[in-house]
Amino acid sequence: MPRTLLCTTCYEELITSDIPPNSPSRDVLHSSRIPSESDIPRIKQVLAESLADLARYDAHIEGLMGIVAELQQKRANLKKYVDEHRNLLSSMRRSPSKILGEIFGFCCSEYGLSVNRKTPLENFQVDAPALVLSQVCSRWRDVVISSPSLW
Repeated sequence: MPRTLLCTTCYEELITSDIPPNSPSRDVLHSSRIPSESDIPRIKQVLAESLADLARYDAHIEGLMGIVAELQQKRANLKKYVDEHRNLLSSMRRSPSKILGEIFGFCCSEYGLSVNRKTPLENFQVDAPALVLSQVCSRWRDVVISSPSLW
């Protein structure tokens, strides 16, 4: 019985049957010959062992997929945590609100909102950069609201 080492830390193994290199049914598989009555019980036994091995592989794969999903979720949570803390160090946080207001002024059109319609059959295209900027974070929203020139 071959052993497959699944984990180098806990040394968990998956034990399965060998695939016989010279199975008695191999010559039958690759020919038009019908299995003899004496071959049938051995073929059924090999088939049953192989199906049991497949079930073991499936069970291990399912367990490992669960572990992988859990690790991916933990990684995503940690990445979000790191990103949030990295954002604390952003130079935009240290920029004075007046400077942000000036930068936002360059991003927005003269009226802060423009509606374009190329043809009568097309939908309206609304361009509202002040609205977009105000949805980034609470500080940016405060800057946009406190800058009447953006509206």
